[in-house]
Amino acid sequence: MSYFSRISIKSGALAAQEGGLDAGDAYRDHTLIWRLFPDSPDKAPRDFLFRAASAASGTLLYYLVSQRQPQSWHPLVTVNSKPFQPRLGTGEWVDFSLRANPTVAIASAPDQRGKRHDVLMHAKTLARQAGLQGESLQQAIRQAALAWLDKRAASWGLQIDPDQIQADGYCQHVLRSKGRELRFSSVDYQGMARVQDPERLTQAMLGQPLPGKNASLGHAQAFGCGLLLVKRLA
Repeated sequence: MSYFSRISIKSGALAAQEGGLDAGDAYRDHTLIWRLFPDSPDKAPRDFLFRAASAASGTLLYYLVSQRQPQSWHPLVTVNSKPFQPRLGTGEWVDFSLRANPTVAIASAPDQRGKRHDVLMHAKTLARQAGLQGESLQQAIRQAALAWLDKRAASWGLQIDPDQIQADGYCQHVLRSKGRELRFSSVDYQGMARVQDPERLTQAMLGQPLPGKNASLGHAQAFGCGLLLVKRLA
C-alpha cells in the first residue's frame, strides 16, 4: 500500500524539533519529513518521496508519497493522507510537475569515472566558452535543462514535447552537517504529456526503481527532489 499525503507544519511545531533546523532549508525539510515515521529503525532505507510547496506565512507545506502512512508528531502538524494507486491509461493526456536535480557525469580522462556536475552550470560554462551571452546564453542553459528531461521522460512512461514544457525555479541548495558543506541544485519542470506506458508511469509516481539507462528521477531525492506529480486532464 502506498499513500499520498499533504503535510502542513505551523512554525510553533518547529520549537519542539531538535537538530537539523539550522542546516539549510533542504536539510530542515529532510529532518521534518523523517519525523513523520517514528517507527523507522536507525539507518532504515528511505521509502518515500516528498516536495516542499508554497504556503501561507508561518506554515510549511509538503506533498509526500510513501509506503507507510505518516503520523503527526505535534498538534500543529496536520497530516492528510489517502491510499495512492495511480490508474492511468495509454494515450491519456496529463499535467505533470517534477522538481529534479539534473546532473551530468563528466570524466576528466577516458579511463576515469565521470564526476557529477550540475547540468545547467555545465551548459553555462560551455556556452560561455563558445562566446554566447545574453539571451543566447540563457537559451542554451534552458535547452540543457529540457534535454535532461526529454532524455528520461519515455523511461517514466511519458511522451513529452520539450517545446511545451516549462523549466524554471532553478535553485542552489546548501546543506551543512558535521562541519561539511554539500551543494545541489533543483529545477521545477511542468507541462502536459501523453501517457505512453501506464505501468512505468505508476512506478515512477510511486518512487519505485525503473530499469534502463536514464530512467532515474534524478539525485537528491532525500532532500525534496524526484517526486513526479501527475494529474489527468479533463
